[in-house]
Amino acid sequence: MSFVAVKLLKLGYSQAKKQSAKKQQHQQFQDPAAAGYPPYPQPYPPYQPYPMGEYPPGVAPGTNMSYPPENDPKPSKGSKVISMIMSALRFFQFVFGLAVIGLYGQDVQHDHDSKNTWHAKWLFALIVGFLATTTAAIHMIVPFCMRRVNYNPSPALRLPQFTWEFVLCVLWLTLFGIFGRMYIGVHPSTSSSKRDSDSSTSDLGDASKINRMRHAVWVDLVNLAFWFITASWVLLRWLKARRPAGPVGVDAEKEGA
Repeated sequence: MSFVAVKLLKLGYSQAKKQSAKKQQHQQFQDPAAAGYPPYPQPYPPYQPYPMGEYPPGVAPGTNMSYPPENDPKPSKGSKVISMIMSALRFFQFVFGLAVIGLYGQDVQHDHDSKNTWHAKWLFALIVGFLATTTAAIHMIVPFCMRRVNYNPSPALRLPQFTWEFVLCVLWLTLFGIFGRMYIGVHPSTSSSKRDSDSSTSDLGDASKINRMRHAVWVDLVNLAFWFITASWVLLRWLKARRPAGPVGVDAEKEGA
């Protein structure tokens, strides 16, 4: 009997030891900080109801809320059309600037070949045409080269740009006034018997020069119109950039008032 009792005591002791080991292992799994391990992060925090006072006015739980879309980097259809129009204007500014250089450059080249003194008025016309042509070429080349890097000029550069284009407008207006006063209403004489007509046109050049200068005057006027349009557009963009944005969340009734 004593042998059976010893066996039962050993069996009970081993079972108790196993149960205590399982219990200790279970406690270590539930409380890893006690075992020396960092606590596991909880994937989801316990649910807490959203306070009603934090909801926006006029919005209840379950209401579909729409938020304004973020700034879309892609240009809109209207901006693309305006960009195409401005590119066309820059191209015409470039072409008509070259036309002015060609029309007035013939007389300067003739004076150079004849070893005569260059006239200041014709030199002034060449300078204006060169400045306008160079400016238009820059406005065409820079956006084309910067298209791949999404180049967007700073609004701070629009004021100097407007100032320069305004200067070009003044130069074109001056050029039109100088040669318009000289050649508008003047026609080359067709008869050698008209002494008054010969004397009035002899200082302005021969018939071909007078006809060429009469056309050049109207080309100057077209250039003035082109540069006035682009200068006005740059000014409007600068004023729009300076205007502060309206407050967010304004009611439609307040905006219409």
